[in-house]
Amino acid sequence: MLKIFLSIATITSLTILYKASPNRKIFVYFCISMVIVFLIAGLISRTHQPQKPLNESERYAIQNQQKIFTDWYTNYQKNIDELDRNWQSYHHIIENFKIDNIDEDELHERLEKLESEVRIKQVNIYTLKPPEGISDSCSTLINEMLRKTQRYIDAQTQTISLTRSAVEEEGFLKAKHDDQVHMLQNIIIRESPTGLFTANELSAILNYFTLPEDFSNNKK
Repeated sequence: MLKIFLSIATITSLTILYKASPNRKIFVYFCISMVIVFLIAGLISRTHQPQKPLNESERYAIQNQQKIFTDWYTNYQKNIDELDRNWQSYHHIIENFKIDNIDEDELHERLEKLESEVRIKQVNIYTLKPPEGISDSCSTLINEMLRKTQRYIDAQTQTISLTRSAVEEEGFLKAKHDDQVHMLQNIIIRESPTGLFTANELSAILNYFTLPEDFSNNKK
């Protein structure tokens, strides 16, 4: 069950990366790297020495940890979905201006509103922390996921803020439409987050929760 859960989480992370990446070659190279990493991990797991069976108490402790993490991750993923929606809204605003569906005033109004919403979300992201009752090993991995998420929302917020500031400048308002679009695209290329890479942490957590019997089943 946890493998399926984390597999879905990995796919979701890759989808966010694909949408956020300004250069699709970076996304392709990252996917190739991930395939190589998982192939190496698979080879290592096949040579993994069998672990001794867990007693009932140890098994219950791991299963309880799984539930704690799954509950936490469900809430975490909701936050990631909101980040994705905000980022899509940002690109939708820019695209609408690019094709002349909105003017400078409407562009500024929408960016200002989105920036306010994103800053609230940024504060919320910084309040996230590992769940109580989780092991120290998992807590360390979760903290790394949260640090990456904080850097990601920081980059989102800065990109939106710089775009809104650029729209307020006299040079932007007096420029031709094509030049305005070029200014905005430069900000996107320069400031956009490259992606939210948490696959390594999720994979490590999956390995932590894998029972000895699961290793045996994977080898059959």
